[in-house]
Amino acid sequence: MAGSSLAVVPHQPDPSSLPLVVTLNCIEDCSLEQSSLAGVASVEHVPLSRLASSDRTIDSASAVLLHSLAFLPRAAQRRLRPYQLVLCLGSADRAVDSALAAELGLRLVHVDTSRAEEIADTVMALVLSLLRRTHLLARHALSASGWLGSVQPLCRGMRRCRGLVLGIIGRSSSAKSLATRGLAFKMSVLYFDVVDGNGKVLRPSVSFPASARRMETLNDLLAASDIVSLHCALTNETIQILNAECLQHIKPGAFLVNTGSCQLLDDCVVKQLLIDGTLAGCALDGAEGPQWMEAWVREMPNVLILPRSADYSEEVWMEIREKAISMLQTYFFDGIVPKDTVSDEEEEESEIAEEDQKFDSRDRESVLQVSSVAQVTDIIQLSRESTQKVGTSQLEESSNHNQGSGLSQNTVARPEARRSRSGKKAKKRHGRQKSGQKFDDPSALGKESASNREDDTAMSGTDQVLSSSSRFASPEDSRSRKTPLDSMQDSTPSQPHKSIRNLSGRPGELLKDGYVIALYAKDHPALHVSRQRVKGGGWFLDTISNVTKRDPAAQFLVVLRGKETIGLRSFAAGGKLLQINRRMEFVFASHSFDVWESWTLEGSLDECKLVNCRNPQAVLEVRIEILAVVGDDDGITRWID
Repeated sequence: MAGSSLAVVPHQPDPSSLPLVVTLNCIEDCSLEQSSLAGVASVEHVPLSRLASSDRTIDSASAVLLHSLAFLPRAAQRRLRPYQLVLCLGSADRAVDSALAAELGLRLVHVDTSRAEEIADTVMALVLSLLRRTHLLARHALSASGWLGSVQPLCRGMRRCRGLVLGIIGRSSSAKSLATRGLAFKMSVLYFDVVDGNGKVLRPSVSFPASARRMETLNDLLAASDIVSLHCALTNETIQILNAECLQHIKPGAFLVNTGSCQLLDDCVVKQLLIDGTLAGCALDGAEGPQWMEAWVREMPNVLILPRSADYSEEVWMEIREKAISMLQTYFFDGIVPKDTVSDEEEEESEIAEEDQKFDSRDRESVLQVSSVAQVTDIIQLSRESTQKVGTSQLEESSNHNQGSGLSQNTVARPEARRSRSGKKAKKRHGRQKSGQKFDDPSALGKESASNREDDTAMSGTDQVLSSSSRFASPEDSRSRKTPLDSMQDSTPSQPHKSIRNLSGRPGELLKDGYVIALYAKDHPALHVSRQRVKGGGWFLDTISNVTKRDPAAQFLVVLRGKETIGLRSFAAGGKLLQINRRMEFVFASHSFDVWESWTLEGSLDECKLVNCRNPQAVLEVRIEILAVVGDDDGITRWID
């Protein structure tokens, strides 16, 4: 008919002819996948209950989406076929799933993304809950008497974030994100690099903020940190990285947070430290083991346990699903079997490692060529007559110059991205080599410290291991603070030693809050130490001759109570104060001050008497040696030697 038109209807493919994608235990609402793969594949969710029946839907599937292969029942695992593409979305343990897939003969591809922000957010939430006791107050408010009476007993022990010390164990993207958050809360951030079996730092491409300080030993970080957070992967080197020996150095009243594997720490020791009060609180993500199954442990007010959820967010799950859709489109359109796609940081690290290996092999080949040329040159020089020595030396200089130019040309030929990364690594390597040299010129020492102030932020444990949370300056103050090397230039190195060891004034005027001292016996050359006479018993002050002043048992922290009154905390006893009991014994039994823990000083440091304020008959005659002093400019305790 005239004026009539025919509408062209696009061809709709038959859904039965499209490949089938089945989701098992990860996605129940497949609307996103169905809309994204419309015309490419049909998507259907199959509950696990249907796998046990005679339903053949799973057998006709070309691709299967699941959360974790290990979480599937054994009967459901046997229903998967080798010709199917199995996408594992956000697996908790990729190694276990990969081994199981190899055993079943399946094509397993892991799909994941970076979860650093989620882990850092969870750690900060746990830290704030422990510091502010929000979980206890919320529970109290919901109780019948929540709004009656005083909440002051529940508020005791609350801490402010500003001025606390955050210690991070491990180098990872989540550790870097946590350090940024800690600095935003006005905390001082310390970190410790975990090394592998070859002595190399794990995840070296991750860099911490400039305000964070690196600790040389794990014990130093534990002794200086108010909050300790674990951010290292589980390897042979990190299994129980926090064992009983390390946890002896933890700062009394510290908080411990672990969102990684439970095998990174000794759970039994942590539980005991929580019971005796050495640890003020603990937060774990997915605690395992019988020691955490007891109901009274889970009900402890200072213990938080999450059900393995620290790395989850809706944004992460959406990114994983979008990655899986993109991989399925490539698989069905191009017929290319995708590879594992994990976080962007891990992919970048693998690329950097491959490039480093290639360029290192090229460097070795060029060095071998140069060495062979040098050997030939040496043979020619030996065969020359003595009258041609001058000409030979000139020839050698020119050949060495040509070899050096050849090496430089080989370096210039590298890609621009590799050159920028190698430049940063060379600067750090150069800084470490220079720090290992001995400088006799003070000016050279100052130049070296200024050049390495940004690149190498290593801090010895003697710099900050004894400093309390209030002695750490804020990040703004750290930029204007003098370094120990600068202060060494301002004064002669021998002056502090003379001023400390040749003191003739009164002990009450010479000892300051935060000083670390050793107590020598008056009658014989021996040191007073704090020790347990019976394993698991109380702490006593004994005299031992076969011990040095570097033993933590022989070191005591000075705490001022007034002009003439001090207290002595023992490192070995977990910060307990020296006191006198009713049997006139010198013991360490309490963390809080009372008249029993207060002492007055009489005489000089060489001949000093410690007199108890409660019982003047309790006198301890000692010779005091100052081991560490507090800096006047930054308030940090440093060893004298």
